[in-house]
Amino acid sequence: MAEQPARAAPGDSAKAVTRWAEVAVLVGAGVTASLQLGKVAPALLAIAADLQVGLSGAAGLLSVFALMGAVFGLAAGLVAARLGMRRALLAGLWALGAAGLAAAFAPGPALLYACRVVEGAGFLAVVVSAPTLVAARAAPADRALAMSWWSIFMPSGIALGMLAAPVVEGFGWRMAWAVMSLLPPFAALLAGALLPRSAGQPVGAQDGLRRRLAALWRARLPVLLAGAFSCYAVIYFGIAGFLPARLVEGFALALPLAGLAGAAAAIVNIGGNLLAGRLIRRGWRASLLVLSAGMAMALLSAGTFALPFSLGLTLAAALLASGIGGMIPASLFTLVPRSVPEPSLTGPALGLVVQCNNIGSLLAPMAVAAAARQGWGFAALPLLAAGLALVLLARPLRRLG
Repeated sequence: MAEQPARAAPGDSAKAVTRWAEVAVLVGAGVTASLQLGKVAPALLAIAADLQVGLSGAAGLLSVFALMGAVFGLAAGLVAARLGMRRALLAGLWALGAAGLAAAFAPGPALLYACRVVEGAGFLAVVVSAPTLVAARAAPADRALAMSWWSIFMPSGIALGMLAAPVVEGFGWRMAWAVMSLLPPFAALLAGALLPRSAGQPVGAQDGLRRRLAALWRARLPVLLAGAFSCYAVIYFGIAGFLPARLVEGFALALPLAGLAGAAAAIVNIGGNLLAGRLIRRGWRASLLVLSAGMAMALLSAGTFALPFSLGLTLAAALLASGIGGMIPASLFTLVPRSVPEPSLTGPALGLVVQCNNIGSLLAPMAVAAAARQGWGFAALPLLAAGLALVLLARPLRRLG
């Protein structure tokens, strides 16, 4: 099959060089947004005790972002394109700050959950607008590297949230959340100062919603790319969510050490994100990285649950799966601007990616937990199935070069 030429991303004609300072601020904005997701896990027990909602009631705070992303991801991309990506980014960051600060002082669970819903809306606005702007502010030769930088936003924010555990223990969850709520507005100030008002202009009203949805569907590749992202999310969150429990139950590892292993898996995933950008810049094809890394990640993640006889091998399989798998989101983000038939569809395509990623993150706990009830070895089955689906969905992406 003939290779499809690479699509231009927004802003190619308006620049000759990459605005690396702007790219760095946009990535930082994404990290501050994902930190509002990562801040929940170390505060779960404190919130449960403070608000007397129990662990299950507090744990619901973790799923708010995923549920909103799974339902409204594509809609968020369409709305951001209509408002303008710069405007959507700044609005999302300020909403995250205001709602995060209100959540820190919420007197009861009802207001806390309401604040999390507003935070979720702000999070969606940031994660569909910021990567669109990253693609627009990077020169074609640097776009793969810039998009790989963007791909670190989620594991970085989650890892930083985990590192806030001592602050929660020393000063309480409310003080920790209040401090973290200041970071998105700070990022908004930096982004507002660096990004020109001409960046991320709104899509015209004549560019109707139905036409853009139809164009995305006819292009087919953005849909396949988003589906591949969903499969990656199943594998990644299968490891991230269940590795500590696997180590504790399967090898009697102490819980703090098991948690440290989980943090290490997130860190090596960041390394895979950055490695993919370097490889693509040196001429490796992003689509082939998705295929090869997808097969390796599926097999290694299955080994994490199917190797009952060696703690060392299980840890090695988990870390390798996460590290090699980190090349997948970086490569997929690189392909998004090239998968759309016109630049104005980059934001909606990223919204679809966010939606499918969150669907995968919701499916992973249910699928792995159901399989693990029959024994940890059975937990490998949904991960292998997701890996096979990822490879099948990613094969047509080879047309993008």
